[in-house]
Amino acid sequence: MKDVLARLAAGQTLTEDQTRDAIEQIMSGNALPAQIAAFLALLTARQPTVDELVGAAQVMRNMAVRVAAPDMVIDTCGAGGAGSRLFNVSTTAAIVAAACGVPVAKHGNKAFTSRSGSSDVLAELGVRVDAQPQTQAACLAGAGICFCFAPRHHPATANVSQVRQQLGFTTIFNLMGPLTNPAGARRQLAGVPRIPLVDKMLQVLVRLGSVRAIVVCGTDPDEGFLCEISIGGPSRIGMYDGGELRSFDLEPKDVGLKAVSMEACRVTSAADSAKIVRDVLNGKKGPPRDLVLINAGAALWVGQKADSIRDGLRIAAKAIDTGRATQTLEKLIFVSNGHPSPE
Repeated sequence: MKDVLARLAAGQTLTEDQTRDAIEQIMSGNALPAQIAAFLALLTARQPTVDELVGAAQVMRNMAVRVAAPDMVIDTCGAGGAGSRLFNVSTTAAIVAAACGVPVAKHGNKAFTSRSGSSDVLAELGVRVDAQPQTQAACLAGAGICFCFAPRHHPATANVSQVRQQLGFTTIFNLMGPLTNPAGARRQLAGVPRIPLVDKMLQVLVRLGSVRAIVVCGTDPDEGFLCEISIGGPSRIGMYDGGELRSFDLEPKDVGLKAVSMEACRVTSAADSAKIVRDVLNGKKGPPRDLVLINAGAALWVGQKADSIRDGLRIAAKAIDTGRATQTLEKLIFVSNGHPSPE
């Protein structure tokens, strides 16, 4: 660790192997708290490179408690760190995508900088968020979706959690969520809090074996940067279809939506978020629905159920309006709490 820290303090970057060795030391409990804090602060000050992100993710993947899942499983996990005031968009989009026939292993955690983390809102809705891997596999089979609570699947991160809390700022570990899905998802919709991270995270996902991926960073006049595709302004999109990597800006009008204020999408608690999630899944029209549809459309492209985000938006709307999305949530609640699948 001393050699690694000396390199970082001198302004040098780490190779994939050097990062892997350092993260192994940290997650195995062999690094001192001061060393962990210095490592995280120095990396954050200049932002991790692609090699550093790949090395860190490989260690966390190798140490993760896995969930059995079909090959076509997707994830909609965002990196967080944007200080979002919005309801849980990616979690709602995951439920809608599952209702359209795409198996989803939603990786997530408690709120760190946002008003409501994915585990917070799902618990509020009645989902058992700390279910065992066997129950999660049953959720995938019976509801088409499961929730993977990050601390349960990455127990070695306990060796760094106290230091992260004491630092109080986002670090390389905040970027690990979309890169370390416990079900081994190779198809992902990932949100990041800064536009320069879009291309970088897409490169990392491809290096780690993704076969289809979208990385997004939305913008909004009032909210700033979002880990979602925005309906309040343009979004930067990085897309990989197994061939080329490309990036472009997406406006709401490009998928048939009007740019609108997202004031109605703001929450102050997980309870607020759960109410909006229920309203959207029950078919209530308005900005929250549109925000879910555009992101669910991207998830359906990732899951190869749609030819484009716009096409996916249409399919997602049908799943909501026919009641399938609400049924999917109810099945997830039922099976996650240890009951056999209702079907």
